[in-house]
Amino acid sequence: MILSSRFTASLISVVVGLALSACQPASDPSDMPTETTDTPDTSVVTQDTAAQAETDEAVVADETDESVIDSAPMMEDYTKALTRMNNEVNIGMVYNDPDTAFAKSILALHRGAVNMAQLQLKYGTDNALLLLAQEIIDSQQQRIDISNKWLASHPDIPNPKPNTEAMQLDYADIVASMNYNIRMGTESVVADLAFARGMLAHQRAVLQLAKVELRYGTDVEMRRLAVQITRDQPRIIQILEDWLANNAPAPSPEAEAEAEAEAEAEAEAEAEAEESIELEEDGDTIKRDEPA
Repeated sequence: MILSSRFTASLISVVVGLALSACQPASDPSDMPTETTDTPDTSVVTQDTAAQAETDEAVVADETDESVIDSAPMMEDYTKALTRMNNEVNIGMVYNDPDTAFAKSILALHRGAVNMAQLQLKYGTDNALLLLAQEIIDSQQQRIDISNKWLASHPDIPNPKPNTEAMQLDYADIVASMNYNIRMGTESVVADLAFARGMLAHQRAVLQLAKVELRYGTDVEMRRLAVQITRDQPRIIQILEDWLANNAPAPSPEAEAEAEAEAEAEAEAEAEAEESIELEEDGDTIKRDEPA
C-alpha cells in the first residue's frame, strides 16, 4: 500500500482524536474544565458548539421532560460506537484496491449506522426518528451481508494501482469530515437532536464513499452496491434535514456559512463525478465509460 504525507496526516488526526476522546472519563459536565490545550481541533468543543448546546437546552426547556436525559451515558455510548466504526474504516481506507477499500469501509459504516440507530431506540423519544432508526437497522443488514460475502473472496491486492493514492486521499477527507460532524452533532443534550445530527453526517459520508467507488472502482457487484446507495441515501438524508429544519434550534451564522461551503464543495465534486463517470444499466450490467 502507499501512504502519502497528506493521507498519513489525515489518518493520524482521525486516530488521535478518537483515542483522546475514548480516554476521557464520563464525568459530570460541571466537573469538566472549561478550556483545553492538548486536544486536536476535531475533538474540541468550540465556542459556537457550546453556544449551540446552550440553545438546545433552552429549546428543550419548553418540551416534555422525556426529551431531556442525563447525556453522559449517551455520549459515552456514542463515543464507543464511533470508535468501533472508525477502527474498521481505518483498515479499509488504506487498502490498495479501490473495490476492496470500498467494501471494507462501507461495511464499517453500515455497522456504525446500526449501532447509532440502536442508541436512538435506547435514548430517543421522537416517533418519526424512532421509526427511521428501526428502518435503518432493518435495511442495513442486507448491505452488511453483501459486503461480508464479497470480502470473503476478494482480499486486498499486494501492490497499489495507479489510482490508489487518489482514492485513499478522498477516503481520508470524507472520514475526517464525518468524524468531526458526528462528534459535534452527538454532543447535544437532547437524544433526538444528537441522533438526527450524527446520523445526517454519517449518511452524507456513506453517499460520498459510494461516489468514490463509482469514480475509482471497477468491480460490477461493488459498483452496483454503490449505485443502490446513491439512489437510497438521499431520501434518508432529506428526512433528517427536514426533521432538523422543523425541530432543531437555528444554527449560528458561522455554522450556516460552514454548511454553505460544504454544500458548494459537494456540488462541485458531484459535477466532476458526473463529467467523468456515466452509468448505464443494461440488465445486470453496469458499465464505466473509459477516458478517451
